[in-house]
Amino acid sequence: MKTTLPDMIYQEETNECGLACVAMLAQTQGQTVSLDTLREMFPASDHGTSLDSLMVILARLGIVTTPVLFEHHELSTLPLPAILHYGASHYVLLTWRKGNHVCVMNPAVGEQWLPFAALKQEISGYALIVEPDTILPAPADLPPSSTAKTAPRAMSLKETAVVPGIYRLMLLTFLVSLTLFLMPTMVSNAINQAFSSVDNSGFPYGWFIVAFIVATFMALGVRVISERFIKRFVLVNSGLGFSRLLSNPLRFFEKRAPGEIYSRFTAWQVGLLQKIELDNGLRSDWVICAIALAIMFWIAPVLAAISAVGVTIMGLISVWAVFRDRWYTQQLQLKSAALNDFFMETLQGILTIKTAGLENRRQAQFAWFSRDLFSCLQKQKVYEQVKEGLYQLTGSLEMVVFMLLVLPMVHGKLISFGDFFAYSFLRQIFTSYVTRIFFSIIQKSQLNVIDTRAHSLFPQHAEASVPLLAEPASTVPDLRFDDVCYYYDPQKPILDSVSLSLPAGEQIAIIGESGAGKSTLLRLIAGLFSPQRGTCYAGETPIPRQQLAQTICLQSQEDILFNASVRENITLFDAQYRERDRPRIESLLASLALGDIVQALPGGIDALIRESHAALSLGQRQRLLLARALYSARPVLLLDEPTANLDDDTAAIVMDTIHTHCRQTGKSLIVVTHSDQVLAGFQRIYQLAEGQLTRLNSPLTSLDFKKELTA
Repeated sequence: MKTTLPDMIYQEETNECGLACVAMLAQTQGQTVSLDTLREMFPASDHGTSLDSLMVILARLGIVTTPVLFEHHELSTLPLPAILHYGASHYVLLTWRKGNHVCVMNPAVGEQWLPFAALKQEISGYALIVEPDTILPAPADLPPSSTAKTAPRAMSLKETAVVPGIYRLMLLTFLVSLTLFLMPTMVSNAINQAFSSVDNSGFPYGWFIVAFIVATFMALGVRVISERFIKRFVLVNSGLGFSRLLSNPLRFFEKRAPGEIYSRFTAWQVGLLQKIELDNGLRSDWVICAIALAIMFWIAPVLAAISAVGVTIMGLISVWAVFRDRWYTQQLQLKSAALNDFFMETLQGILTIKTAGLENRRQAQFAWFSRDLFSCLQKQKVYEQVKEGLYQLTGSLEMVVFMLLVLPMVHGKLISFGDFFAYSFLRQIFTSYVTRIFFSIIQKSQLNVIDTRAHSLFPQHAEASVPLLAEPASTVPDLRFDDVCYYYDPQKPILDSVSLSLPAGEQIAIIGESGAGKSTLLRLIAGLFSPQRGTCYAGETPIPRQQLAQTICLQSQEDILFNASVRENITLFDAQYRERDRPRIESLLASLALGDIVQALPGGIDALIRESHAALSLGQRQRLLLARALYSARPVLLLDEPTANLDDDTAAIVMDTIHTHCRQTGKSLIVVTHSDQVLAGFQRIYQLAEGQLTRLNSPLTSLDFKKELTA
């Protein structure tokens, strides 16, 4: 089979480099499968994908591969293409070699041309190579790839074409651009009249002055209107983009670095500022160029031909520049995202950094990330100078040839002085607008890189529409989960045929070792994850995941305090809150032994707080989050380690408050805990181990639990 060079595919999630390499390797074998498709069919776990799993995935695609173990000196003889185990837990694709260098398709950083010696420092010695003589049947369960020809997305104007009034704005911009031809018209007529025998006292200078003033005010007016269009376009699209970003499932955010998401979204948002002006320029600038070139040909065809040749050369430079600009844009986006993520991680982990004395190490790492980013930025600046120098050189050479031809023509009276000056102005207009078009094309290409990176942030296939509840259910449902399965690898399920009933008002506890899947189970019960198999019922009626999520209030260890008042943190910015609800909040705080603490804050329940607020201890923060859960009107409470960071006396007060609250309101309660003190308050206790949820006959102490697990 003929091997083809693949398109570069970047990993979107932190542990899917293997899937990205599979997608690129499939291209080399004539198969087209998207990373989205692979992600849906073979979701990577938090620990990534093993080499054996990659073999299974490729076999499903009809591609037979063999794992090989090689010595470092044998790397240059490895059959290509090959997926190489690279670094601690990373994969890259080697596509082709030349001499002592090889093309490395790295899903994390892009395409690289590296010497084999550089690779040998990072490789583990394991790789997957293709068996060319073994052919499997083509997979039948993959979605067919589209073969329809479409316009290049980078140059598409469709996104701004739907903006109301955009073509009126384009027409206004075009009319303002036409006023540029006033100057060559005036100069040509004035000079020709001055050098003729006709008296030039009647030349309408005043009208031209008025025209220039009107043109200036028109340009100002169009700029004001353009900025309004740009503002509306950015606000509408960034708002929709943020809404679509938030509509992603919880798992989407758990598998991506916050700095990476932030970098992609903000770069896309900034790019919106340029799109209206760029697209309108591409719609109308070529018309101005065509008019200027036509008049130039009418005045002096030979000179116009010289300008056309110069434009052609500049176009060739732009074609070269498009690819370089795309590469630099991609690299700068990746490197700035890595620096952003490192910076945010440092701020989030500042306590650990301080207590462990990691300041020097973090400083060294920051210096490395900064050097990597700014070295690339420095190279880009040098490249930009080279690009601009080539444009200037082309323009200068074209000017020299122009002068060599036009001066003898003026001397021989083949062209009048007026036409000479008019042609000079027209040439300036033509060159300026052609350059604008070329730079717009390059900028559109750069924006396409940014849009492509941001594309994965916005879900393309919305979940089936489910009517949302207008308000939390007033009655507590009888919930039942039947035969629920959840896994990343079907051979290693996290939850295996789990069933659980939760009658209205029931209070149960769940125990299990760390890593047993308790948090995953809570997220499934809360409607945040979709199981691969199984159904949830409210009574005898299946309940969709989206409606289940509106029925249940989950308080987990990942919850945070927002930068807002105590009241807003408890009510979660409830628009229905009224002053009459204040006593309810104060009563909740008092029942959790927080009343005096909150009243001591400046402003009481209206005091501003935030995550890691200096005035709140970890235990007080935990109780404030519990107050949020108890304030919720949702009829089912899920609490993950509610007594974490609490002493025994406070934990007893908190659990008594929770049990009393649920009995009085009729709410159902599920608590995940390791505390014997907490378990003593429950009659129904379940144990989660090896993917199975089992009801225990009697409450266990922590010692009993450990014996049970080791039995």
